[in-house]
Parts: sequence; C-alpha cells; structure tokens
Amino acid sequence: MNFSMKNALGTAVFSALMTLGGAQAATPADTLVIARDISAFLSLDPQEAFEIASGDTLNNLYLRLVQHDPLDFAKIVPGVAESWEVAPDGKQIVFKIRPGLKFQSGNAVTAEDAAFSLRRGVQMGKPPSIILRQFGWTKDNVEQHVRGEGDKLVLTFSQPYATDLMLSALSAAIASVVDKKLVLANEQNGDLGNAWLRTRSAGAGPYKLVEWKAKDAVVLEAFPGYAGGTAPKIKRVIVRHVSEPAAQRLLLEKGDVDVAADLNPDQIQALASKPELKVLQVPRGTVYYLALNQANPNLAKPEVWQAVRWLVDYEGIANQLFRGQYKVNQSPVAAGVSGALPEKPYKLDVAKAKALLAKAGLADGFSISVDAMAASPYREIAQSLQSTFGQAGIKLDLRVAEPSQVLTRYRERRHDMIVFVWAPDYSDPSSTIEFFTRNADNADGVANKNAAWRSRWLIPQLTAKTEEASHEVNAEARMQRYGELQRVVRDDSPFVFMVQKVEPVAMRSNVQRYGGAVTFDSTAYQVIEKR
Repeated sequence: MNFSMKNALGTAVFSALMTLGGAQAATPADTLVIARDISAFLSLDPQEAFEIASGDTLNNLYLRLVQHDPLDFAKIVPGVAESWEVAPDGKQIVFKIRPGLKFQSGNAVTAEDAAFSLRRGVQMGKPPSIILRQFGWTKDNVEQHVRGEGDKLVLTFSQPYATDLMLSALSAAIASVVDKKLVLANEQNGDLGNAWLRTRSAGAGPYKLVEWKAKDAVVLEAFPGYAGGTAPKIKRVIVRHVSEPAAQRLLLEKGDVDVAADLNPDQIQALASKPELKVLQVPRGTVYYLALNQANPNLAKPEVWQAVRWLVDYEGIANQLFRGQYKVNQSPVAAGVSGALPEKPYKLDVAKAKALLAKAGLADGFSISVDAMAASPYREIAQSLQSTFGQAGIKLDLRVAEPSQVLTRYRERRHDMIVFVWAPDYSDPSSTIEFFTRNADNADGVANKNAAWRSRWLIPQLTAKTEEASHEVNAEARMQRYGELQRVVRDDSPFVFMVQKVEPVAMRSNVQRYGGAVTFDSTAYQVIEKR
C-alpha cells in the first residue's frame, strides 16, 4: 500500500488494515471495509444518537431489549430479554433477562442495566426520547414505571398499548442496554455518562469499538464474549468516511473497500458489467421531505402549504434526476412499513400553485431561503425545487452546508424551508407518526423536539388524536387511525413528502449476506461473510 493510498484511507483505517493484512490492495479476508458518507455521525451514545449515519454502528455495538432477526427483519426475536409476558389489559410487560450475557467490559448484563438504560433515555431528554415518552413516561415518573426486579424487567403504563407497538419501539437504538456500572463511573455533573459515551461504547453487542475519528473512520472488532445470537463471522469492520461517490467507486473497483454505500445512478450502471462486483437493492424506509417553518408569516398560510405541493416535480426527481434510486412517496410512512398509504395525489402543476398563491395574497411570489446538506440527494432536490418554485414566482435562496450544520439549524428552528430526511427508528408506523403529529407546546425548553416542534407547527388537537391512536390495541383499528393521521400530514400540513430511497449498495462479489431493511440501522455485520 503506497503513501497516496494511506492518505486516501485515513490514518485510523490505514493502521487497522496494516495491522491485519499488510500492504496489499485487496482488503484482508477477515475484515469488511465499507465506504460511506458519515459526516453526520455525531454521537455513539445510543440514548442520544438520532442520525442515520451512526445507525448501523450502534446496532452492532449494542444488544437491544428485543431485536429483529438479522436474516428475517419481519421477526422480533430475543435480545437482552429472552422472553416476555404482556398483561391482558396492555398496561404491563415483563421481560425475563437472558442469563449469561456479558458486557464488553466483563460486567454481567442484568435487569437493572436494562431498566437503567430505558430510564436514562427518558431522563436525558435527547431527541430519540420521543420513542419512550410516547408510553407516558416522563423524567418525573419513569423510575416508577421502569424497574429491575431480580432477573425481570418490569415496564408499566398508565394506559394500554398494543403489543406490536411496544416490542417494535423496544427494538430501537434507544432501547440498547448500556453497562450501568461503567457509564456511571464516567458520569460528569449529573450527565448520566453522556459526554463520555458520545465517543465510546458500553455495550454487549457482537462488536466492540476500537476507534472512532469524526469524518475519518469507525473501526469495530468482534467481541469474543458475545452471547446474544450469531457469533460474528468477520473479525473487524471498518466504516470509512468517503463523502464523494466517485471516490467510493474508485476504491471499490481497486479492491481497497468491500462495500460502497453512496453511489449515484451513473456509477451503479457502470458497475453492472463487472463480474467481480455486484449491487444489492436495500428496501429502506427513508423518506425525503420539505419542511416549512411556521415562524415565517408567508409559510404559515395554508394556501402556501397547498401551493408548494404542486410545485414539486416528483416524477422528475425520482425517475430523471436519480433514475430509479428513489421512488415517489407522498406520505410520511414509507412503502414497506405497515399502514403506508399508496396514494400519490400530487404532481407538478404550476398553474394550480399560482392560483393558490394568489388566494394567499402572494400572486407576485416571494423570496425565501431553503437549507440543504452538501450531499446527495439533498443538494439535487433543493436545486430541482429552486427551478420549479421559480416558475410560480417563489425565489429560493439555497443555503447548502455541512450535514452537521444543517441538522443544528433544523434542531434550533433557525430554518425557513429545509430539505430533510426521515427514516423510521423501528418498524411500527408509530415511529413516523409520532415524529410528525405531536406538538402541544411550542416553547423552546420542552422535551418534544420532533419535526412538528422544529417547524413550530402547534397542533394540540392532532396531538390528542395521535395519543388516542397510540392506545388502540386492536391492530386493524390502530392502522385506520394512523391512516387518518397520515392524510392530515400529507394534505394539510407544513410538510411535503417527496421521494423514498431505494438504496443500491455496491460490493465485491465475495461479500455474502450483506443486508438491510426499512429501518436505517438494520444491517447486521455479524452475519456477513467474505468467501
């Protein structure tokens, strides 16, 4: 491996590869090297991280209370819990903790660790806490509702919840079980170990953290004491930050990486004739949307909400701009997730949009900024919107920036319009519904900081309906309620849902059992092989 290759790979990755395999172009047989854009990778704390970039890493560092079968995503299987029993009234679920589990520190995994992890998720109040707060748990009451009792984890609720919803939510990253003893030993000023865990791990998953360097690489190594399922077949996994798709393709073709996760349509097509490479289509539930901040008077007008729906070239974005890597999806819940709506009622219609703008008193249009990440597809979608919105007199000022900067601006509610992404944290549609249809308090200091809050969309009545739907224990009735909520968000909200990702992942032909499903963190490294 020459000096230029070392620079291209980055010091963390280079050191790992040199240790394992020596100077060679192909990656070592016991190492999987993945090239992808991880610029938005902000934290390794599973009770804090809420970004797509860190999802697969956390999935492999930690065992969750329950988890999806890595070879059959439709199945919920034991994680830290080996079994569970739900009370007939839907107000309690008791998990029996699997015996013999060890954290990577050597500490035993206990029911108290599981209880601490869930309580920690609520008490820290970070963005993913919305997943647990939907069960009525708050900083004030979570100690009473989440308890470790011997080898049992007892969860109680003030109102009933569907079993499918409870289990699905508890398969999310925030339900990762962390090593209580290790985390609290590194607590600073009552932060429950958050500052320490952001750059470290304290899990019982199939892989342990060797190193994470922001915008460089994540290096994982198989945990020999893993007892939570299939033992890892690959000794080491390296996820290296490569922001440019062209660079990913070059590294893949040369054999310097095994997997390239962010290639564009031209690059995917160019690889089709190469027998040493193959492409897997991963059915992600990732949806891209436009959010309008209600603090801006023009964007707070319902006629403007309606107008912008008719100013998106949905088909052009999906089929011309990205040529099949995305498909039109105009509802919040992605196709492939239970309860998804198949209808697509909107298309590009500038005349209809102009009439709605005139009705809003904005016949001459207006100027507004739109934020987008300096990465695909955000940049390209924003440019397409700039063109089509301009046809109706809306002048978009594109503010393209690093992903972390754009995310911070969105979380701090400093955007006008923003092109952003949503991917479900767990497979139940409530993951998405809760993110867009709850906001009964627009104050800055509230715990709920979902999409509705970020866009200052105050919706107490819709929040009440969302609450009612979450307590529906009949599966069919619950899906009907979720359908009604989705139609409100699709047709009468400051959110415009545009396309859903069909994720092509290119890899060397010797990589076997690489997979993924609708959630953004569903790639299980431990089942992957290189033959």
